[in-house]
Amino acid sequence: MSRITFRKIDQEEALIYHDGELVGDLYLDQDPLTGMPVYLVLLAEDSRGWVRVHDRARIRDTIRSRLASHPLMGWRWS
Repeated sequence: MSRITFRKIDQEEALIYHDGELVGDLYLDQDPLTGMPVYLVLLAEDSRGWVRVHDRARIRDTIRSRLASHPLMGWRWS
């Protein structure tokens, strides 16, 4: 199974690595409607833009899914 890791930049930002290769950014934000934390995942060269993840436990699964279906580089991570 692929390994997703993070390197924290500051309190609200981390870099996302897939098997040691930098693949994107993770940001912590606040949902304006509920006031609850929400995680924003942005993969490099992904024209689909951000994906919002409300459950911290699902971040890695969401990243794996987005990498596998990446419009330009999905073949590298599937």
